[in-house]
Amino acid sequence: MRKIQGFTLVELLITVVVLSILVALAVPSFRGLMDRNAVSTTANDLLSSILLARSEAIKREQPVIFSGNADFGTWNVAADTDGDGTGDVVLLQHDLGGHGSSVAANNSTTITFNTRGRANLNVNNDYFTISKNDATRYVCFSATGRPRVQETQCP
Repeated sequence: MRKIQGFTLVELLITVVVLSILVALAVPSFRGLMDRNAVSTTANDLLSSILLARSEAIKREQPVIFSGNADFGTWNVAADTDGDGTGDVVLLQHDLGGHGSSVAANNSTTITFNTRGRANLNVNNDYFTISKNDATRYVCFSATGRPRVQETQCP
């Protein structure tokens, strides 16, 4: 007579319990990874929008304004074609979307780049903080107005 091969109910239950324990241990680490990725994505989107504003100001030879709304759910890059300090031609409108990260401006939510790519900001006080739970990134500026993303707080 042939022996029937397979799993017993006890073996199956033990396997499910061990798998459940492993998943319970891995989920918190995975959540932290997802938060760090969401923050990095938002920081890189913000950085690329600021770099676009800076390069467009140089290319167009006219001021370009980067601005975010009060809760920074969206931000705009707009050319100031008539020099009145307001963005007349919208070049980019970015919606934060479903990343779940929050963006906060330390001082000003508006940065104007002149025709040489220099920004009207205070290097030590104007920066952006992007965060989600325990993950945080900062968009800081050099003295010439060039932005960078870093994990430590801006000077």
